[in-house]
Amino acid sequence: MSELTEKSILCRITDGLDLYFPPFLIVSGVVCNLLVVLVMRSAYFRSLSTSFYMMANAVVDTFSLISLLTVDWLNVNYPSTIYRGPDSHYMCKFFHFFGWVSSDVGVLLTMAMTLERGLAITFPLQSSSWCTTKRAKRVTVLVFIFASIKDVNFLFTSDTYALYESDRLCYVYLDSANLEIFWKFVWPWIHNVFLIVSFVAIIISNIIIIRHIKMSDKIRKAQHQLSASSATDCVTKAARLRQGSRKRQVATMLLVDSFTVIVCTLPFSIFTTIDSNVVILDGSSGERDWKRFISSMSFYLLYVNRCVNFYLYSWSGTRFREALLVVIGCKKNEQKTPRVATISYAKVNSVHTCHSIAE
Repeated sequence: MSELTEKSILCRITDGLDLYFPPFLIVSGVVCNLLVVLVMRSAYFRSLSTSFYMMANAVVDTFSLISLLTVDWLNVNYPSTIYRGPDSHYMCKFFHFFGWVSSDVGVLLTMAMTLERGLAITFPLQSSSWCTTKRAKRVTVLVFIFASIKDVNFLFTSDTYALYESDRLCYVYLDSANLEIFWKFVWPWIHNVFLIVSFVAIIISNIIIIRHIKMSDKIRKAQHQLSASSATDCVTKAARLRQGSRKRQVATMLLVDSFTVIVCTLPFSIFTTIDSNVVILDGSSGERDWKRFISSMSFYLLYVNRCVNFYLYSWSGTRFREALLVVIGCKKNEQKTPRVATISYAKVNSVHTCHSIAE
């Protein structure tokens, strides 16, 4: 009796997730990602290559939420609304292919952002020529090409479940021994090695960025204690402080973003690897209920990652919040220009002038 009650509770929890959680993710995710795109196109961020990566990631996430999660929600809760005719397998080929590609692109763009920041910190003299929006656009194109090649097998092995045959819409058919070996043993390791390499690159780059932020804080404190010898020095130092503040804001947002990518992507990869090698017997209903619950949780966690960046940027970036207020019309776009500082013979006044310019 307790087992039946436990299964019933677990099923109700999963049903509630399937019914109410996706609409919330879709609406909030689309709105928030559009706001991220608008903020990244603002005057403060659009000249940074990292901002282009963030904007491209937001665009991919928006299309993924609209096309993939919406159809999955309809299929789980209202399966009769989904077309299952003779040509429906083409629909699943697209959904499977674009779903995996969009997930991999998100990981690769995050890796590209962190690697770029890490290289810019390690080689500061070359950063001005390496970290450009033009180069970021090229890297983004290469990211899409790589992800498409990696996931091209879904264009040939995807098909549609019959009505009420499964909670999911699409599956990978294994009509030969070679395909079965590939899906159960080869493909999981290809994907896991891809994730491991990406996560290691992200972690190493983040370590470099964190060390740079700590060193920058120490240098900034030392600079505030030094007096300026002339008005020109004040303007130069103020410009450097503003540029350093902007890069520090982007670096902080990037750290939070990359950590979230790892947390939200890893569970689904682990589940896919285990599920492709473990067979759930028909008679074990409790195991099927747990499998469905874990599958839904790990699946929706992927889409949480595609909705949460706006909140992470707002929490970790002061400049992002300021630009957001300008975008939504709550604040005027005041372009701050360096004021001409008068030469002061008093050391205290000179330092105060420098600080006022840098603000």
